[in-house]
Amino acid sequence: MTPFMKRMRKGTCLRPESARAILHAERYAYAARRPLNVFITMKFPKVSKSGDKPYDVFRKKFWENTRRRWNTMVKENRAFSPFDAIAVFENPPTSSKLGRRHHGPLHVHWMLRWPFRKCKRLLFFLRRQFQREFGVALPSSVRMQRVRYGPRAAAYLAKGIDAPFAKHFHIDHAPQGPIAHRRMIISRSLGPTARKRAKAAGRDPLPKKRKGYYRKFRPVDLTRLIGSVGWKALPQAAKKSSKVSKKHRPPNARSAFAMGKRKRVVNFKNSPVSIQP
Repeated sequence: MTPFMKRMRKGTCLRPESARAILHAERYAYAARRPLNVFITMKFPKVSKSGDKPYDVFRKKFWENTRRRWNTMVKENRAFSPFDAIAVFENPPTSSKLGRRHHGPLHVHWMLRWPFRKCKRLLFFLRRQFQREFGVALPSSVRMQRVRYGPRAAAYLAKGIDAPFAKHFHIDHAPQGPIAHRRMIISRSLGPTARKRAKAAGRDPLPKKRKGYYRKFRPVDLTRLIGSVGWKALPQAAKKSSKVSKKHRPPNARSAFAMGKRKRVVNFKNSPVSIQP
């Protein structure tokens, strides 16, 4: 907490516990190899057709319908691939054309995990549901983007945190106005109970460093392929110093195996032999 800074009133900001839960949920999703890769923004009018509040409409219609579509899509793998999502409501202060300051429009930022090839169809369902609930679905009412860097997107969701705690979490604070209901929604698969179960199973739910999910290119054991005699006959090349460690090699780095090329090894006894992965 930053000293000599007054705390904001309850209901006008995001509590530090809630901000920590958002950041931990995103970290756990990455550690569990289920990164949140889609970012959705939805702006709500003041009143819906049914008269319900936008929060209730979002929970019952948008959140639940998307969760059911995900469960139908994964089917038998539901236990290993749950529905992962984080949603945060915001009502920032703005000024109208006449200069009058007010709060709005009420909107929700939504991070979830969804296949990129099916995002277009998901956007169609969300726009159709928005039109059913609020009458008109403008292009700016529902927007979908790709998450390039998860921690930065999670910090953007938590930017409405209480001002004295923003520096501790490395968040750029921005007031998001008063909200009469819950500000955030986190799926159970990313909550504290899921993290405790992962820790009890021997996995690190909140790693400090982000590593690649898997090794794309496995090292080739030339000794096993050529044989001990052939390996001794080969000339040993001097090791070149590299600034980048092999352990921290980026997952999208170019490689001869990735480009479909063959590495050739010279055998002095026989003709040149090509080795394929």
